[in-house]
Amino acid sequence: MPGDSRRVRGPEESQSPLLYAVPAQLPVGRTGRGAGEPRAVFVRAGLLSHAAGSAYIEAGGTKVLCAVSGPREWGGAGGERRGRLLCDLRWAPFSRAGAWSSSAASSRQAGLLLQESLEASLRLERYPRAELAVWALVLEDRGSALPAAVSCASLALADAGVEMYDLVVGAGLSRGAEGEELRLDPDDSEEEAGATMYLSLLPALNQVSGLLCSGEWEGDTSVAAVRMCMEGCQRLYPVLQQSLVKATKRKIPAPQPQSG
Repeated sequence: MPGDSRRVRGPEESQSPLLYAVPAQLPVGRTGRGAGEPRAVFVRAGLLSHAAGSAYIEAGGTKVLCAVSGPREWGGAGGERRGRLLCDLRWAPFSRAGAWSSSAASSRQAGLLLQESLEASLRLERYPRAELAVWALVLEDRGSALPAAVSCASLALADAGVEMYDLVVGAGLSRGAEGEELRLDPDDSEEEAGATMYLSLLPALNQVSGLLCSGEWEGDTSVAAVRMCMEGCQRLYPVLQQSLVKATKRKIPAPQPQSG
């Protein structure tokens, strides 16, 4: 049977596409950064045009995307004077399941921390009988996905123009099983090795809005861990502010020259 000249003939021998190939081994460990040094961060607000507000954060190999819709009216009780916040935090099936996506109970705890951390920063009394919805999706989990989701969701709410007291910044920390040193912004292998702590902070108010710990923590060690997490939040805060300023400038139309 003659071949179809309108089609490009493929090779007689081919190999599996890259999608199904065995992934290359990524470096394990801190790769030279100190115990109190976070990973490099890329942040962008206003990424999605169809959402009221959106944000994207990439920290090391961890990638989180958030979108916000609302405020819209909901059928609450007659005397409701405060709006309500709905949060949905999920891990993509291809995100390489980490510490928080390994069980449904852990995912519920992560979603609860996200909602509690954000509610403390919102002026919900300015939106009576209104509903704000936040969707956060972890595209890739290489450690510290939960604090990255907190920062990303807060930035998306600010991008949507929601009235807030301050941005919420998240930070994570881990400690080895045998009392090793504290490590800020742990990767996935460090999270699974021992105790972990996740903290949410309103930097301008110096107020902690959320705290979640796993494993065993002693008094002096826990105080040092909280202090290190707060310092990590303060370091990330200017990066989020700059990203929000750039997103706001992109929304402002360019001035048109006046006709003479």
